Amino acid sequence: MEFRLRSRMNALTNPTLAPYAQEGEMMLRVTAKAKDESQAEAMCAPIIEEVRGILGDVVYGVDEKSLEALCVRLLKEKDRTLAAAESCSGGLLAKRLTDVPGASAVFLGGAVTYTEAVKQKFAGVPAQTIETYTVVSREVALAMASGIKKALAADYGVGITGLAGPDGDGIHPVGTIFVALSGPEGDFCRELHGGTGRTRNRTVSVNHALDMLRRSLNGLLVL
Repeated sequence: MEFRLRSRMNALTNPTLAPYAQEGEMMLRVTAKAKDESQAEAMCAPIIEEVRGILGDVVYGVDEKSLEALCVRLLKEKDRTLAAAESCSGGLLAKRLTDVPGASAVFLGGAVTYTEAVKQKFAGVPAQTIETYTVVSREVALAMASGIKKALAADYGVGITGLAGPDGDGIHPVGTIFVALSGPEGDFCRELHGGTGRTRNRTVSVNHALDMLRRSLNGLLVL
């Protein structure tokens, strides 16, 4: 992202445009010096629109508190509900959603389906699917998403499974994670390949789950 905007950032003096890297995402700050706030906002507006034009739907919002706060708001606006089955993310998606005030109106709940038995019991993943594809697979992630959606009678279901690290399974590289979304618009799955950083892999997997959800709710291409 910084590479795509570098020449524009270097050319600007007032307003200015600066990137701020965070774990799994990047924030862009537009700042203007002016006599008052309204004039500064007027100066920033065309730069914001220019950036959105360059980056497209990668930008999830302007002045949004967080990606999870955006998703909660969109779920409320669309009158939709969400459920989650998490394995390697260890409940981080549920944690971030429930950090948002009012999330209980749209987030029905979830389960940390860490073992094969719990994936079968609470997310309805068929034993044959696990046996055929292993728990670190697109098929199991999709089964988790659709299974938890059905179990909690939600409009959307998320399934996250993989190897957060640092240990592998002898089959897949550490950092292999599958994130699935099941909803009214269809079922989708992303395959991620991170490094051995356990915390970062969990964070990135949840970011992808939230991004898939906001794209689906906004009628954008999910994959």
